[in-house]
Amino acid sequence: MSFRLFTCVLTIAQLIAAPSLGQVNPSERVVIDTELEEFLQEMEQEEHFSGVALAIRAGKVLHANAYGLATDDRRNSLSTQFHVASVTKQFTAAATLRLVDEGKIKLHDSINQYLPKTYRSDKWTNVSVHHLLSHSSGIPDYALERDYYDVVDGFCLGDTVDGMLREAQKSDLRFQPGSQYEYSNIGFTLLGEIIEQQSGIPYHNFVEENLLANLGMDSSRLHVIGHGPSQDEAAGHRWNEDLSRHTKDMVVTLPVTAPDGGLVTSLDDFYRWTRIYTGQHSKVLSDRSLQKMLTPVVETGEAYGRGETTSYGYGLYLGDGLISHEGYIVGFRSHFILDPINDLLIVVFTNNTTNDPTRISAGMLAIVEAE
Repeated sequence: MSFRLFTCVLTIAQLIAAPSLGQVNPSERVVIDTELEEFLQEMEQEEHFSGVALAIRAGKVLHANAYGLATDDRRNSLSTQFHVASVTKQFTAAATLRLVDEGKIKLHDSINQYLPKTYRSDKWTNVSVHHLLSHSSGIPDYALERDYYDVVDGFCLGDTVDGMLREAQKSDLRFQPGSQYEYSNIGFTLLGEIIEQQSGIPYHNFVEENLLANLGMDSSRLHVIGHGPSQDEAAGHRWNEDLSRHTKDMVVTLPVTAPDGGLVTSLDDFYRWTRIYTGQHSKVLSDRSLQKMLTPVVETGEAYGRGETTSYGYGLYLGDGLISHEGYIVGFRSHFILDPINDLLIVVFTNNTTNDPTRISAGMLAIVEAE
């Protein structure tokens, strides 16, 4: 798979020139766009969509509404908190780059230089931090089932993470680092270990203190050992055809660790986060590090939003002027699309794995851009 830079790579100067949104809180009230609502109701019928959907452009909320049940006795609302799965990866990337800004990590050094000694491997001598961030390391992803797995509602806790990392240490690389793209969740699990080793504090504490708190993301946290759902948190569901209703998602699926998919967040909080990509928050990353997140590294062969093939940057899909990422874990799926130049954001968080948020977000994007 070849490498190339898209001609639409966004510069910090372009981002800062984007319209300022000021203080917008998408959860303040329901806003209905007739065409978007008609489409989303179709998704309720066809895919049993359950969750929240947001479209906001240049400071104006075009559509914000909630659908279906959060729990057995509570409906979803605009303030409901969702597990967003791999949408978390951009936060882990930003946390890594914070440590780059502080001089504690160099992107092109071997990961063995920064990992705890316990998790270093002779096979990883030529694997750099850059390779982990861009899914170009060649380290195989963790498998679906292993005897050592102790998975609770899809999340790997305690000894499970240790077992996965020890298995990865012994596995041959699938290709020469940097030569191609292959999505690897465990690469971001390793980044979590690097963040802990180089910062001296647990991964979730570093992210919460240096990213979430700085942006006022008070309704967001990481799923770690001891996690208990808040009163505003959605439960994970899937559609049960036999019962004709949503039920708890009990399907065994690829487990998740905190650095690769453990974020719990709300529409308001995630909107605050996306402001870093429009040049409106300088509290999180230097301009240089932000630019690195937004620079395509390797082609993915995957298409999102307008249907153009994307590349992967650091924790983000990039292509056709859009920034995006999907998330998928037990009980939850998510997808967002951001056009930073036109300041258009589409967010779909769902607590039903039966629906496809990438289809929903692409449909919403097409409707908004046609209006």
